[in-house]
Amino acid sequence: MSFTPLRSKSRNLYAWFATRPDLFVSERSPRKTTGWAIVAGSMAVVALLVYLNPDATVEMLGGRIRGGLAIAGAFALPPIIIVVSVIMIFVGARRWRVKGGGVLLNPVIHGFSARFPVDRAITALREGSADSAGVIAALAALQKDAGDERLLTIWSSDADRAMYIGVLRVDGNVQWLDSEPITLDPDRYFDAKKHDLAATLGKTSITDV
Repeated sequence: MSFTPLRSKSRNLYAWFATRPDLFVSERSPRKTTGWAIVAGSMAVVALLVYLNPDATVEMLGGRIRGGLAIAGAFALPPIIIVVSVIMIFVGARRWRVKGGGVLLNPVIHGFSARFPVDRAITALREGSADSAGVIAALAALQKDAGDERLLTIWSSDADRAMYIGVLRVDGNVQWLDSEPITLDPDRYFDAKKHDLAATLGKTSITDV
């Protein structure tokens, strides 16, 4: 089956997850939702205090002449932040999980140049736990390249031993997923975060990480 390139405004695999309802489900993160709700609530209190006490607010900020920009910000910013927070509750607090399983996390994301031999790196990553040293070497090579034309991103659920490796092409503020992400065999699942840290530290094993 051919793969239709997917356009994404974010540097993640959400656009692909959304095309596979048989594998993934979307939900709101309770922690992020609570965080943005607290921000919105705090700004609502600030806005209430400012609008109920306009003269005191102006006086506290140094008067209309000296505190011009500060006064404008005090009256304008709280409503704006409230609106942004509400939007983030419904959009920014979104996360994905394996259907019937655990939440998908993004332990590794690295930029690299178009000239980087990414196929070789992906081949090593597909070996996973069968070649831990090879995985570390591949991640170390990605870190050294540090380009910004492509992105290699790894998403995983430890509880399900599920891992997905995708490559995004960067086109300004938009990313393109030109090929379907790779699904790692469960028996080759590896701790991507530990392997990436080992690569950063210049080690060849995760034993001491």
